[in-house]
Amino acid sequence: MIVMRSRQRAVIVPPCVLSPGLQAAEKPGRHWGYAFIELLIAYAINIVPLPCPEATFQGYAFGLCRNKHGVDYYKSVEGYVSHCQSLAKSIVKELQSMQKGGYDFICLLGVEHSPTCALNYMYSRSGMLKRPGLFMSSLQNELQDSGMIITQIGINRTYPRKSLTLLEQMLSHNTKEDIID
Repeated sequence: MIVMRSRQRAVIVPPCVLSPGLQAAEKPGRHWGYAFIELLIAYAINIVPLPCPEATFQGYAFGLCRNKHGVDYYKSVEGYVSHCQSLAKSIVKELQSMQKGGYDFICLLGVEHSPTCALNYMYSRSGMLKRPGLFMSSLQNELQDSGMIITQIGINRTYPRKSLTLLEQMLSHNTKEDIID
């Protein structure tokens, strides 16, 4: 009996899950994203990192030294929204190629309250908004336009347990391997 995995399983991950230094406001101590990485490794899941639109906008030298800002600030910065849209287009093309090459995307992780990478909720001057961040909004639109359906999980950095549990449930239901006799 030969055991073969016919497809590669993957999760699409925001870069600050992998690298805390990409966050505008990094908190000291154990990084909230490490538990997600450990879980993905435990299930032998491929990690597909997204670029950080905030850090890459106008180059890393400027982007890594940025202050913490809200969605209104990023909407007002000339070229930022089009930067997010351009990245989203490019990423969806890559994901489509990867899918053709044998990848199955279990889910896309987002970072709630981020003006860029929130999937469902973000902070604003007027309080909590139920809407995606600028980049995730563009990515969701591009995914929809391409016909790609990928489940999305938003991570609350302060209380990540709920998202972690949901991800683990998804991974445990996606562990079957193809067996060829």
